[in-house]
Amino acid sequence: MLPGLLMSNPAPITLEQLFRFNRGMPHQLAAIAELEQDILTAGYSVAMRRDRPWFKTWSQSGQFKPDSPFDFRITPNIVYGEFALYQEVRRFDQQHQCDTALKLAQFLERVRMTFGNNAVVITSGYRPPAINRQAGGASSSEHLYSGTGVGAVDFYVEKTDIYEVQKFCDRIWPYSVGYGAPKGFVHLGIRQGQPRVRWDY
Repeated sequence: MLPGLLMSNPAPITLEQLFRFNRGMPHQLAAIAELEQDILTAGYSVAMRRDRPWFKTWSQSGQFKPDSPFDFRITPNIVYGEFALYQEVRRFDQQHQCDTALKLAQFLERVRMTFGNNAVVITSGYRPPAINRQAGGASSSEHLYSGTGVGAVDFYVEKTDIYEVQKFCDRIWPYSVGYGAPKGFVHLGIRQGQPRVRWDY
């Protein structure tokens, strides 16, 4: 949080004050994107108030951790809750899981930008062992986030041909891609050793 700048205080701040504390962290980039939109819709003098929604995003703690709130922005358009489907039982319990989710989210932002800034919807993220068994997942599923650098998401992009999204991921993502387009999703993952792997569902 900016020192001494309380969210309950509606007094405006200056861009100079804001950017003095900018470290390029994902939640800060998200807040800046929100601020840009707020300036366009509400005007500069209103948007620069500390009681605006972008300032709440700006003021969140910097590092993505297992106990971060579900509305924590991992990247400008993806929040923690999406990886857990907003279920406490799916909350990460190791820091390396958060680090892997960040890497996946960064690529999902690239997917979003490639396809007209349409929203990315995660249909499956972290699955603890009991949930993975219930879902019929493989015992070594990337969705278990079972080791450093291991993890996965299944997703689609709104208003976008899923086959085109799958083709893009197949071409650009150097790790695991599951061809789930016939079922309405793409699997994007990383497994131990980071091999390039492709398969059909």
